[in-house]
Order: sequence, then C-alpha cells, then structure tokens
Amino acid sequence: MKTANLIRALVLGVSLAVPLAATVQAQTGSPAAQFEGRVGTVESVRTQAVPTSGSTVGTVGGAVVGGVLGNQVGQGRGRTLATVGGAASGAVAGNRLTSGTTTVWVVNVRFDDGTNANIEQDAQPPVWAGERVRVTNGRLERLR
Repeated sequence: MKTANLIRALVLGVSLAVPLAATVQAQTGSPAAQFEGRVGTVESVRTQAVPTSGSTVGTVGGAVVGGVLGNQVGQGRGRTLATVGGAASGAVAGNRLTSGTTTVWVVNVRFDDGTNANIEQDAQPPVWAGERVRVTNGRLERLR
C-alpha cells in the first residue's frame, strides 16, 4: 500500500514539474499578434537565453512528493517532522527543477510604416536579415 502511494506521488510530482512552453511575444511584452498582417524588412536575427523561474506547479508537485516520502519514515512525532521536512525539501527541489533558461530567437523587423519591433519566436524563424516578411498567426512569414 505504501509503495503504491509512493509511486502515485512520484508520478504526480514529475508530471506537475514539466515547464510550460514558451510563447511568442514581442519584446514590448505584448503578444506578437498585435503586429498581425503588418509587412516589413528583417534587420537582424539573434538568439537570446531567457531565464525561467521555478513554477508554482513544480513547487507544489515537489512538496507533495516530499511529504509522501517523509511520511514513510518513522513513527509518531518523528513521522510528522519527517513529513513536514520532506514537503519543504521537495518544494525547494521542485522549484529548482522547473527553473533554468530557454532559448528564443529575437527578430528585429522595421515595418513599412517606420516602426521597429523585436519579435521573439520560440523556434528558429525561417527568415534572414534583409528579407521582406509579414506577421501571420503570430509567426513571421517570408514574402517572395
């Protein structure tokens, strides 16, 4: 019974610790969709490492797993202390597991109206400096 609960807690903790995928954003913090349909010229393409903070889901998942593991140790007050300590340690570990860095591609586009925007993409865009592009569905599309 204890083994089955331990396995369930571990599976739950691991599934909750998966970080969320990066979204496409303009550098101003607003969605790239605000540029939908606009046409311009790519001035530069570069990669940038973006730090990700630990997620609440990872922290909670780690606390659950740590608490279950701690509850498997000792009896009476010792078990209670082990449960609390395990939950605290698990929360810290879960938070650290879900933090790190992710790479985004930053494409600087000068639009035909003279405005400039840095558009972040979560995957390498199919465009190079000097190419004409249009923003379609939040992605950059090369014009031919």
